[in-house]
Amino acid sequence: MQTIAHVIATIIQIEVFLIIVRVLLTWFPGIDPWHPVVRFLRAVVDPVLLPFRRILPTFGGIDFSPILAVIVLGWLAGLINDLGIANFNASYEIGFVIGRIVLTIAIVFCVVVLLRVLISLFQADPWHPVVQVIRQMSNPLIRPFAAVVPRSRGIDLAAVAALVTYLVFYFVAKAIFGLWAPGV
Repeated sequence: MQTIAHVIATIIQIEVFLIIVRVLLTWFPGIDPWHPVVRFLRAVVDPVLLPFRRILPTFGGIDFSPILAVIVLGWLAGLINDLGIANFNASYEIGFVIGRIVLTIAIVFCVVVLLRVLISLFQADPWHPVVQVIRQMSNPLIRPFAAVVPRSRGIDLAAVAALVTYLVFYFVAKAIFGLWAPGV
């Protein structure tokens, strides 16, 4: 039984690796989408990502479904491996996966808002395509703070307030999920 569980968990881990490769390939626009390797990756990965895309829509131009899929599939592989062990704890496993999802999304939010803070701090060219993408991605995350925090000519204070808030949320969530599911 343990051998079958290990084989299934290994197949799931290979799928996780292929999802990561598929995501990395999207970062290079010059890659031919009809290349046999790319078509193979799409055929193997996209059916797995489809249910996650239905659950989690894009947010500010970022597709979080691969992140969710990697977390859930990684948890599933661990769960299948743990089924052969006598001390399996379902509440721990559920707490672990929920904690991982929440903390990963909080980290992504912090990184996007930090990039926004940095472009305002260094007064990057507002018309540069990378700056526009960062601003577009971070706008939904900063909008609630922009109504409360006064505007500044230098650094984007709303982005700083959002960054501090998301960091506090991350550490509070980490403490909460760490109590419920140690190791998160």
